[in-house]
Amino acid sequence: MKAENDIFKQVEKNIDQLVENSVDWSACATREQLQAARAGKLRLQFFDRDVPEEWLKDIKGKKVLCLAGAGGLQAPLLACAGAEVTVVDLSGKMLEKDREIAEKENLRIEMIKGNMCDLSMFGDCCFDYIINPPSLMYVPELSTVFRECFRVLKWGGVFIMMAPNPINYVCDYMEDERGGYYKAVHRMPFCSKDYDDSEWVEYGHTMEEYLGGLTECGFWINGYVECQMEDITELQFMTRAVKHPPQA
Repeated sequence: MKAENDIFKQVEKNIDQLVENSVDWSACATREQLQAARAGKLRLQFFDRDVPEEWLKDIKGKKVLCLAGAGGLQAPLLACAGAEVTVVDLSGKMLEKDREIAEKENLRIEMIKGNMCDLSMFGDCCFDYIINPPSLMYVPELSTVFRECFRVLKWGGVFIMMAPNPINYVCDYMEDERGGYYKAVHRMPFCSKDYDDSEWVEYGHTMEEYLGGLTECGFWINGYVECQMEDITELQFMTRAVKHPPQA
């Protein structure tokens, strides 16, 4: 447990530093995006695509957990769309971005500094939606997160998860006289600490861990979207999973 706690302390430090350096993905929602959400035109971006509109069509009035989803983007947009929003995030710097927008836009957002692996601050069956932007690459064991998500969702509740495809971690770029190429060199699952001694901590999970882990917990997967970035190995995916009542 101590080693895992040390990992999450390092992850928190790493994310805080990225926010301080103003990386692209830490950009807040614009005034135009917030106004559109208030007008019933909510758009949640998934890299160069959007979360499908039909996945969020009944979000107004729903209790939504933005899991590891601070940063001034998803939570303010969901709150503007009429959802009752709670954010849990490990990074105080990311939470501060939500806090600033909430104060400026007069939005009610509950903000909790915490670990996505431990949702013990919530009772069973209390959220209609959980939205988890890319962050599972910082977690050693996905099953811990999935079990907690299943527990705190209401029956029929929706878990929208975004994550990197394993190809992100299987391949490395190899330089050669013709300009270089990608080569599959790593076995999965992957941990960055096995290959370098930097302070960066990241985990590559298999699709069995992702999709198999969801179904093992009891989720029914009824939506899947992929997003291919410019880098050939940078493939992202998103799933929509429902907490379905057990079969009789």
